[in-house]
Amino acid sequence: MTVVAVVIGVIVLLVLSTRTAMRRAQKLRTRHRDSLRLLANELDDRYDLVPALIAASAGAGVERSRISPLVGARTLAIAMRDQRLSLGERAAAENTLSATLHELIGDPDQGTHWPFIRVARELQNREVRIAGAARVHNDLAHELNRTVSSFPSSVFAKLAGVTAVPLFEVAPMPEPVVAVDAGQPVVATADEASGTVAA
Repeated sequence: MTVVAVVIGVIVLLVLSTRTAMRRAQKLRTRHRDSLRLLANELDDRYDLVPALIAASAGAGVERSRISPLVGARTLAIAMRDQRLSLGERAAAENTLSATLHELIGDPDQGTHWPFIRVARELQNREVRIAGAARVHNDLAHELNRTVSSFPSSVFAKLAGVTAVPLFEVAPMPEPVVAVDAGQPVVATADEASGTVAA
């Protein structure tokens, strides 16, 4: 009877441990999906703000040649979203949009056109929020991928149907070198700039 009781106890312990490990993997997947939704919402909000910046830029007398790359970058990013690509696959387009925004905005406080300054500041705040959401997403993705790839957690992850996920790679942005010309921000080229900005 004692041996049988021990065997039963071991089996029960294994079942409980397996269930706990599977639930842990599933909870991590749920947290990652929540972070994915948050990041996607931040990116969508940025899409909605860009037209206001374009309009304000035109009102501020910014040359069309400086506005056109932003229009193209936004269109590409939205097209990739609408194709239902993963955020990992969309990262390059989103980084391009960040770069074109960064180049157009420069330092809004150096300008004098209030509509441009207001929407530029709002977009700068949005960039900070996107960078924060990307960090949370990537931290959870790293943890999830470690769980999926490391033994014995990989066994439980497989039983729970949890798989590896892509990261959202954020390219560093050059800091602009800003000069004031007739009250309008003018941004130097990336080759002339230095430093980095997340997202």
